[in-house]
Formats: sequence, structure tokens, C-alpha cells
Amino acid sequence: MRRRAWARSVATVLCTALLLLGVSNVHAAGVRLRALDGRDTTLADQVGGGRWTLVMLWTTYCGVCRRQYPIMSAFHDAHQGRDAGVVGIALDGYEEIDTVRAYLASKPFSFPSVIGEADIVSRAFEAATGEAFTGTPSYLLFNPERQLVAARSGELSLDALEQFMARSP
Repeated sequence: MRRRAWARSVATVLCTALLLLGVSNVHAAGVRLRALDGRDTTLADQVGGGRWTLVMLWTTYCGVCRRQYPIMSAFHDAHQGRDAGVVGIALDGYEEIDTVRAYLASKPFSFPSVIGEADIVSRAFEAATGEAFTGTPSYLLFNPERQLVAARSGELSLDALEQFMARSP
């Protein structure tokens, strides 16, 4: 039990440190995505609007993602229409659009999601952050000017996210 509590503490500290390191001067690019209605879109279309945008990269089969959905939904609900929002990108691929739609209908998501091809999105993640894409969940945080200011793989705490946004101009 002590080992698990210690691991959780270390994970929280690492999560905060990685989020606070941030990545600067990278803009949301034209990464190809698909909306749930089948129309084409891009990452740039999903980010911005004068508000912070947290992009959650997830899959229907990711156990850690399942624990993160309520946290990201709570963040989205608290900030929607004001200063921030969450957009999900399901990395199951375009051929799994029906699976993703059914999954979203059965889960407590309050934030919108689109679909991406894992290889395309992971390459874009690596190009934008300079870090290897290690899987889902992974997060990209864009400021209101559409600049990528932080990236994180793994679990993300609501406190770390709120603190980072509060300290950033």
C-alpha cells in the first residue's frame, strides 16, 4: 500500500513538473482529423476561438483514459463558454468511426471528440513537442492564441492544469 501511495505522489509531482515545463511557439497545425458526422476537419479547426484548449488523445480501449474522462469532463464543464474547453481525439482510426460513436454514446463525456489516425497524430505530436508519443492518454494544451504551451502523456490532474493556466499570461 505504501508503494502505491508513493508511486501516486511521484506521478502527481512528475505530472505537474512536465505540465509546467511547457512547450512554446508551436501553433496548432493542419493535422487531418474526421468529425463524428464524417466530414473532414483539422486540429487547427478544433483549437482556439480566443480560449484555452486542452486536447485529449484517447482510444476506446485505454483503461487510463476511462479514469480521465470524468476529470476532463469536469474541467470542460467548469470552463466551457468562458475561458477554456476540452476536445478529444480518438486514435482508433477512421475505419472505427461507428465504434467510436457507440463508445461515446455509452460513456459520460461532456466534451466533443473527433477521430484521428494514430500514426498521423503521433507523428504530429512528436514534431510539435520533440518528445516521443508514448500512447494514450496524452494531452496538448493550447493557449488562446493557438500556441502549444504544454504537452503531457499519462494521467493529468485537474489541479496541475488549473495551476498552469492561472500562472500563464
